[in-house]
Amino acid sequence: MMAVGGPQAWPACDEDIKRFVVELVELLKQELGDRLTGIYLHGSLAMGSYYRPKSDIDLIVVVENKLEAALAGKVGVAIARKSENRPTTGNVELSIISADAAKRVPIPVPFELHYSSTWHDRILNHEVDYSEERTDPDLASHLMYVWKRGIGLTGKPIPEVFGAVEWASFMDAVMDDFSWIIEEEHIVETPFYGVLNICRVLQLNSEDSRMVHSKDEGGEWGLKHLPVLYHPLIRQALDIYRSTEPVSEEQRRTGGKDWDRQMLLDFRDYARSYFL
Repeated sequence: MMAVGGPQAWPACDEDIKRFVVELVELLKQELGDRLTGIYLHGSLAMGSYYRPKSDIDLIVVVENKLEAALAGKVGVAIARKSENRPTTGNVELSIISADAAKRVPIPVPFELHYSSTWHDRILNHEVDYSEERTDPDLASHLMYVWKRGIGLTGKPIPEVFGAVEWASFMDAVMDDFSWIIEEEHIVETPFYGVLNICRVLQLNSEDSRMVHSKDEGGEWGLKHLPVLYHPLIRQALDIYRSTEPVSEEQRRTGGKDWDRQMLLDFRDYARSYFL
């Protein structure tokens, strides 16, 4: 039987996770000095739905002005090296943006530096050109989560730093990710992520609350509002997401479990038809 643990929230999370986040914040303060405006936690750890080892640690770092390429490269390497000593399989997902971008929220949102598992090797191999202007369509969604449910870890308070994200821009970012999930057979590749995100998107489109939700909350909504046919699949997605069973990086997408491929594709087709 799969072990299922409770959700975690900042700051009452496992001591090793808390220590890692505090050390990362101190590292960024040291590297950025007086350029730093603040560091803000969002995502599952901020919303009280962090499950190890599946969840990532999501951070937005705001700096006063654009970073010179040399400094951005130095900070990127420092973050990547620090992430190698993280206590969890889930990694850090971090973007550094300027104070101007945080306040104005231009679409797409420009960023100074991004770090995640997929950027790790590129950063350490010095394959990122930090002199280029880069934008990320997902940042509109991340900034909405900071605005609605984020936590300031250091620096100026959230209302002083971040401008309001237009709901339409947030939904565009959400639907862009949703479109990827329901394309081809992507839901088979990332089943619990895909199932729970579909639930969350359908929840957003069914409600008019202008609230943002965690994957956990989306799954619970799905069990109450989506056809009973899909409840076993949604329960499996929630159970695997919440499981404390250790998994390798290679197993994270599936939770190391077998899935009903046809049911996943049927749920994908149901999600597609929802917007027809």
